[in-house]
Amino acid sequence: MNISLYSLEECEKIATESSLRYVQDSLPGILRKKCGKGFAYFYPDGTQVRNENELKRIKQLVIPPAYKEVWICPFANGHIQATGRDSRNRKQYRYHPLWQEARQRQKFDMMIHFGASISLIRHHINEILSQPPLLSKNQIICAILYLLDTCCIRIGNTIYAQENKTYGLTTLRKKHLIIQKNQAVLDFYGKNSKVWHINLRDKKIIRILKKCEEIPGYELFKYQDENGLKIITSQDINFYLKCLTNYPFTAKDFRTWIASREFFCRLLEFSNTKLRADVFIPVLKEVAKLLGHTPNVCQKNYIHPEIINWYKEGKLDKWKNKHQKKINSMSRDELLLYWLKKVACD
Repeated sequence: MNISLYSLEECEKIATESSLRYVQDSLPGILRKKCGKGFAYFYPDGTQVRNENELKRIKQLVIPPAYKEVWICPFANGHIQATGRDSRNRKQYRYHPLWQEARQRQKFDMMIHFGASISLIRHHINEILSQPPLLSKNQIICAILYLLDTCCIRIGNTIYAQENKTYGLTTLRKKHLIIQKNQAVLDFYGKNSKVWHINLRDKKIIRILKKCEEIPGYELFKYQDENGLKIITSQDINFYLKCLTNYPFTAKDFRTWIASREFFCRLLEFSNTKLRADVFIPVLKEVAKLLGHTPNVCQKNYIHPEIINWYKEGKLDKWKNKHQKKINSMSRDELLLYWLKKVACD
């Protein structure tokens, strides 16, 4: 599970607002033990679980039989309902549906703050990348942020890199970088075996990447401090964003913003035209391809749900007609932020 940038108080508040209890799996819980061809479940005091409603709740969690060290929350309203370790010893979580809904809503609610912060983030990135390429921790982080913002690449996961040979920004290796005369090329397989081939022509980022190639080791993005070479992690990126903006943004927020922005603006281009009714699926597929996801995953996890609602209800057309003059003078980022503020006021 990703390290949360929310404080304990903030997490407890989210849980309380969803009528949930915020829990940790260090709490004594229900244990699973092999019994014949199935499993038996036991409360912390050792008594067997026989209550039909409790057993039904456990069954609905659909915990894979292969999971080890299974812990089941003793409370039906716990925000974490179960944890366990899979065949690769990775800790897996089963969350309460209300918690998942709350976090999903919160992610999209945060978009208005992300949109309002994007100019600050970009100005800071440009400022740091314009400095001599000394490859400080801040400079390497800003190089990664630049690529997140401009290329929509995933942040990366060491497990996927080691086991699947698929990569993201923090796990890229030098072999994935080709420096040519006036450009740098990133060539690699990402999650779901998506082929990424990215041409970079910005002189500042090329200068940084050239220096990154000179540092020993096969990882591309690393820095040196008094304790030696260090690798940049997704936690470093998320913490940096929080310190910069005072919001608990993560690397994933860039992809959520880009997906929603591109989907919104592309739909807007076709509103009030004869093609309007036929563009939803093609546009969704285009944006999903940009992210390296299926259309279903893209729609569910990356596109603000109100964009879809407004489109289907015809509100997007009316909004465009009403604000056409202002819309024509806006960038794509400004346009999405302007619309988000409208949604927030409704």
